[in-house]
Amino acid sequence: MKTFRYWAKASERVQKADRTWNLECYGGSNKNLEEALERAADRARAAAAAIALGQDPQQYAYSDRPVREEIVREIEHNGETVAVLTRNAYGSLILNSPRVLFADIDYPPQGGFHLPGFLLSMIGAVAKLFGQESRATQHAGQSQDEKIVDRVRRLVDETAGLGVRLYRTTHGFRGLVTTGTWDPLAPETLRLLTDFGSDPLYVTLCKAQECFRARVSPKPWRCRAPKPPSRFPWPDSGVEQEYREWEKTYEKIAAGYSTCAFIDAFGSSDIAPEVEPVLRLHDELACAGDGPIA
Repeated sequence: MKTFRYWAKASERVQKADRTWNLECYGGSNKNLEEALERAADRARAAAAAIALGQDPQQYAYSDRPVREEIVREIEHNGETVAVLTRNAYGSLILNSPRVLFADIDYPPQGGFHLPGFLLSMIGAVAKLFGQESRATQHAGQSQDEKIVDRVRRLVDETAGLGVRLYRTTHGFRGLVTTGTWDPLAPETLRLLTDFGSDPLYVTLCKAQECFRARVSPKPWRCRAPKPPSRFPWPDSGVEQEYREWEKTYEKIAAGYSTCAFIDAFGSSDIAPEVEPVLRLHDELACAGDGPIA
């Protein structure tokens, strides 16, 4: 799992033909700042060498980098880290786990008007009160919901011993496998994520980070919070203090929203010991309250 406590930045300048490249690369370490700086310098040199040879630096260490996020909390089970809570570039909390599988199942991209997930849920609830199906729900994506739920149900039925909790998100669903742990780099994991219909970009990120990821606090723009004034790591204490003030504002606003809503559980009801603390924290943070999903 590529989460690091220490981060450092290194720079390289490359002049080729009539173009100047000013490269900035970050390196991470769980040992110390010196190792982080060494890794950053290695990445910057590799990118500079690629440019000097007329090659695309994106094929080298310049793009081969872990996600740069502040570690907020570590979750342990039997003395081992089973998850790390981080804060991403736009300020939301991310639950990272090296073995507890989350599947991000977004709606397929479509043209036209699209209602957010929480509105679909509200429309569906009103329809049930009056004992009739809502045309707005049907046309706005209910058929997509049914297809995704049926897909998950069939997958569970066809996979012996599999247990899955399904959650609604703003633009689709999230699956959490409860009955065992998974290697994010293993072929069987890729097959399972594909069978879920998981977003390909999410699958790629899981492989790059060597962990599964689930956002557990709202995106700032979805809950009308201001965007963060800077990005981790901060160059000095003044910039960090400004960020901490933003963080307080964001958390106060975000408290009135949820990140996802539990829909149903499918298959085995067993919960693996390593999954249990991750599941508990996920539901505590992501499903807090009954506000709009953001």
